Amino acid sequence: MLVFDMQVVDTKAIAQQANSSLQEAWHLGCTGRSVEALTLAGQILADATARGDDRLAAQCDTDIGWYCFQIGKAELGLTHVRRAVDFWKTNGEPRQEAYARAYFGWLLLELGLPEEAIEEATHALDLADKTADPKAQSLATNVIGIIFWYNKQPDRAILMSDRSVELARSIGDKTYECWWLINLGGAHSEAGYIAQALDQPEQGHQMLVRALELTEQALDIATETGDRWAARICLGNKAEFHSHLGEHDKALQCMVRYRLLQENSYVRDRQQYLYTLGQIYNNSGKFAEALAPLLEAVELIDDGGSFDSYIQIYLHLSQAYEGLGQFDPALAAHKKYHQAYLRNSAERTQQRARLAEIYYETKRFKEVAETETKRAETLEASYQKLQEQTDILASAVYVDPLTGLYNRKYLDSRFKELTSEKRPYSIAMLDVDHFKSVNDNFSHMIGDQVLSAIGTILRGQLRITDQAIRFGGEEFVVLLAGAPRGAADVCERLRLAVEQWVWSEICNGLHITISIGVAGTLSANSPNEILAIADQNLYAAKKSGRNRVVS
Repeated sequence: MLVFDMQVVDTKAIAQQANSSLQEAWHLGCTGRSVEALTLAGQILADATARGDDRLAAQCDTDIGWYCFQIGKAELGLTHVRRAVDFWKTNGEPRQEAYARAYFGWLLLELGLPEEAIEEATHALDLADKTADPKAQSLATNVIGIIFWYNKQPDRAILMSDRSVELARSIGDKTYECWWLINLGGAHSEAGYIAQALDQPEQGHQMLVRALELTEQALDIATETGDRWAARICLGNKAEFHSHLGEHDKALQCMVRYRLLQENSYVRDRQQYLYTLGQIYNNSGKFAEALAPLLEAVELIDDGGSFDSYIQIYLHLSQAYEGLGQFDPALAAHKKYHQAYLRNSAERTQQRARLAEIYYETKRFKEVAETETKRAETLEASYQKLQEQTDILASAVYVDPLTGLYNRKYLDSRFKELTSEKRPYSIAMLDVDHFKSVNDNFSHMIGDQVLSAIGTILRGQLRITDQAIRFGGEEFVVLLAGAPRGAADVCERLRLAVEQWVWSEICNGLHITISIGVAGTLSANSPNEILAIADQNLYAAKKSGRNRVVS
């Protein structure tokens, strides 16, 4: 009996020591020593598995998923975190399952699988809400914001990332606050880049300045907590933002600080440092200075790193050679970039089924906002904004991953609603002129970039009451409030915006126009009939010379 009691005590002592070591690993992962954290967690996992401590093993697998994300080993992380999800689900621990699924979603996005990522992230948020765990809610909300950012929907990314920061602050978690501030800054920068592309320089400048402010806040916290991993990301991002604003000296100052923090870094981090430095030199016209870091980054490719690092290295290298007038090596580097892009696109196409339905219940956001309003009347304005956004999110969004617009399935659901509506509306059919020749003469990759840019133009030009849908291939549909006359004016602005877009920024010699056919409720009764007439008008626009609107 005494021996049995002693064994029980020893077992408890071993478990306590293992949990203490796991906390130590997490501290390493929160202070920029992610490789050490991964090694220690792996040792604890092996010991827990040998002792049959399945719960501790699942906790190790969950944490290892995050460490793998930090150092760019997404596939290895998926192996561990998938196992953790299965354990937490089988054993009925929704709080732990929420963390594991959030990491799972982030790793899937890292591999370029937004459809699967959003499914895991929304599941994680549902579990976090049911357990009322604000830390898990913060993590899951942040991952959803990242997915919106990935799909070039910065407004929604900002909404979600801002909420994740608020949740982290509400529980006093400095580490999460720092990490999510980085992502909030990134979402603002994406909005700034899109505004600049839409020839809205003042708005673009404001968004980039705000991105710098948020990233500086994150850097202050990273410095306070000793998180070198987060600090390096902050400095790299700040350098990129300064460079886009033309502040190249400030960008280089950030990179000097970045270099000082590279102790205990890893391949992916060193690659990011080198290609970011090369990008800054390219932006400032110092192409000779750009070559050295970019060629050093090339030498690290065989050691690992992410696909994104690979294409960034060769893209900036080709630009440096081109700037120096060395066109043969520029072409060779661009071919490697192009081949990698096509290979990755093919792999993603095989894996991608469709972008899962993104939905959030308005009630949850209302409850959050009402609780905060009671604490402070000044949040009333935030609540109103949140209401407006949740009305959009709650209506079963389907998104085309290439253009960021709604997809054909969403159009089908809207047509069912429009059948019973009494208000006048119009439908426009858009088609890219001579799109086949774009693919034939410039490549399918350039064709994809053209379609993505048209998605950006549509989002920027349409009224808040209008909705743009990628119908298929190079065809788009726009649902417009009101009669065809006003709709035709909107479409003429769209046509002109496409014609005047600086397509040479995508590829020299590229010029794109669109033809549009418009019809409305005065022409037919059902949405499908209106669409058919709009399609006939599109054919008429094509037949009469293209680059025009026929209503």
